[in-house]
Amino acid sequence: MSQTTEITYSPTAAKILCTARRLFMQRGYRAVSVNDIVQAAEITKPTLYYHFADKEELFVQMALHMLAELRVRMDTALEGKHTTRERLSALAEVTTTADDGDTRMMRHEIREHLGPEQQERIKQAFHREMLAPLREVMRAGLAAGELVGHDPELLAWLFLAVIEGFHRQGAAAPGDDPIAHFSNEMLTDLFLYGVAPRGN
Repeated sequence: MSQTTEITYSPTAAKILCTARRLFMQRGYRAVSVNDIVQAAEITKPTLYYHFADKEELFVQMALHMLAELRVRMDTALEGKHTTRERLSALAEVTTTADDGDTRMMRHEIREHLGPEQQERIKQAFHREMLAPLREVMRAGLAAGELVGHDPELLAWLFLAVIEGFHRQGAAAPGDDPIAHFSNEMLTDLFLYGVAPRGN
């Protein structure tokens, strides 16, 4: 069950956040100015600063909102899934097809451009919203004997490292993009069984 606290915004704040999210994810934190956001959102600077203290806080709110949305999608994807393989495949689907770009880029931007206090806010949200569902699946898999021999936290990070490398943006023909050859089930099996013949 998700422990996510829903983040709500006024219509104007939501518009600003949506615009900033698109620009930040396309260009990166440094390349986007407050003026860029104001112009794209068709608002004034005082309006932006009424809702968000500064560009850094706007980026933080964007990250928190993205992680909360991701948690909702992850919880929904897990409904009706029973085996560890089914659950991991469902979570891989959510993570590899996220519309905004993979979270590795966002984490890089956070480390590069935000202060320690803001980094900690997002780190806590990342652990709560994204890592926790993975950790719970690993814990249940260990309890059921479907996984063995590792800490659930370590397994969650390992699975995340595998699937984030296969994030897909848009549709690409297999001949154009080798990543397109890997289904979410294949990625899950790669994590669970490796590439050696089973039984070895």
